[in-house]
Amino acid sequence: MIKTIFSSSTKKILVYSALYFITFGIIISVFILTPETKQDFPILRGFIIFFASILLTKYFIYMLVSPWDSIKTAYKRRKLKNKIEQYKPLVSVMIPAWNEEFGILNTVETLLQSTYTNLELIIINDGSTDNSDALIKNFLRNYAKTDNPIKIIYRYKENGGKGAALNTAIKISNGEILMSIDADCAVDKHAVLNFVKCFADGNVSAAVGNVKIGNTKSIIGTIQQLEFMFSFYFKKADSFMNTIYIIGGAAGAFRREVFEKVGVYNTKNITEDIDLSVRIQDAGMRIAYVEDAVVYTEGASDIGGLMKQRLRWKRGRFETFKDNKQLFFSTEDRHVKMLTMIVLPLAYFGELQLSLELFFVGFLYIYSLWTHDFSSFISGIIVVGSMFFVQGFFAKEKNKKLSFYLLMPIGWLLFYVATFVELNALVRSVWGLMRKQEVKWQKWQRKGVNG
Repeated sequence: MIKTIFSSSTKKILVYSALYFITFGIIISVFILTPETKQDFPILRGFIIFFASILLTKYFIYMLVSPWDSIKTAYKRRKLKNKIEQYKPLVSVMIPAWNEEFGILNTVETLLQSTYTNLELIIINDGSTDNSDALIKNFLRNYAKTDNPIKIIYRYKENGGKGAALNTAIKISNGEILMSIDADCAVDKHAVLNFVKCFADGNVSAAVGNVKIGNTKSIIGTIQQLEFMFSFYFKKADSFMNTIYIIGGAAGAFRREVFEKVGVYNTKNITEDIDLSVRIQDAGMRIAYVEDAVVYTEGASDIGGLMKQRLRWKRGRFETFKDNKQLFFSTEDRHVKMLTMIVLPLAYFGELQLSLELFFVGFLYIYSLWTHDFSSFISGIIVVGSMFFVQGFFAKEKNKKLSFYLLMPIGWLLFYVATFVELNALVRSVWGLMRKQEVKWQKWQRKGVNG
């Protein structure tokens, strides 16, 4: 078995390596070594090359490192096989809900279909004003008549925000492992089991699952699907290097001792999940990525909802970085140097690059039309297209393979939309911080995870 795992993973690594070494070489050749164009706008062109090269190098390294996490996970599971078979802790699944009448029951029902049954569900209704309270109570009355062994605990409380709802769940939970699941998700039946397998390794204190967009029938849904696909693939590299600093609320799991050591969720931070994740890293604990713990979430259904979501994410991350600035460039023994010296500083560098994105793109368009040199755009298309090719090459489902291949030529155009949304969030976040404006737990019109 281990031989099969290594040969399959090695094949992936070789394909990734060859593809991205070729791509990297083409980019460097186009930007630096082309004698006909390197004399045009040398300072400005060099400035753009500087930013592009750093981020390109980051993605290049991440794509090469990511497959090794699969090998590492397979090896650990084989090594801990006996312990995994015997390790059956009680898992408390925390579900905070605020006006989630469209998704809450679907989330609960998917969890009740879990292949891991030593769990309890804790639903915290955070002062909802919709029909969710009546729906949940009616569901529980019918559920009490069944013989399902999974216990469901329900509490209705005054509105206090997502962090406060999760803290309430922590207080009344009984499990050794605590999972956080958003109330608009559909949980794969093996997700809880695969989280538990990860915690059979005593060195793992927290874990993040593989979140996928469930509503992909619109352009906005497709764009979010692609974003999540690449983002969570890169988490494999972060997991390998122990540099994960974001455990999203849609699919996170923690040992109870985490909350005993670093405290509960910060109710003053609008991205309480990011804040907790960074505090876990600050405490020197290990966070792993569990690729086969799959959870489908409902993405924003329109551009307005997407902008609200990204504003909260961006603002919350800035607040978290400010509150945990001691992590940046830290040399303390408990901190991962790859995280403190490279990954976190690059996060700020990425925001700086994003703030200049419109200028860079505008210049490249004008430059290309002026000089009839379209190599910059061709290079960008090659980079994005190769990423789509790799994802399609290793996709298991035929329909996914086809969709990746069809998106290869136009994928870079879709990412322009995502860039615009992120830039909007960046500008509004900085402006809000300067004016000390509050950002609340924002919502958009729900249609359901399959909408």
